[in-house]
Amino acid sequence: MLYIALLLTVLLGLLHFVALSFYFYWAYWWYDILMHFLAGFVGGSATYGVLSRLGKPSVPLVLAAFLIVAGAWEIFEYINGIAYNHEGYRLDTLNDLVLGVSGAILACVVGLRRERQ
Repeated sequence: MLYIALLLTVLLGLLHFVALSFYFYWAYWWYDILMHFLAGFVGGSATYGVLSRLGKPSVPLVLAAFLIVAGAWEIFEYINGIAYNHEGYRLDTLNDLVLGVSGAILACVVGLRRERQ
């Protein structure tokens, strides 16, 4: 899982760089959804991989760790003015967290299936 997380981190960074260069976040409404889901999968994979090396990973622990990091990121965006203080900001933040948790859940499913093999 750690190798998957590493490769997907590189992919996530490249996709983010391309998005900023070509204004994908503003041109394509769905791009932000893709990135938050992928970030959740990357974070979940990395956490699952580390926990599996330390013993049996706990899915609730993976999700809790992801929520702490994702919540900190959303606070960082708000404090630094990256997030826009518009009418739908709270709903957008909730959507970002749900997408990230969904990606982390998928990472746990993949990790559990890989352990069974």
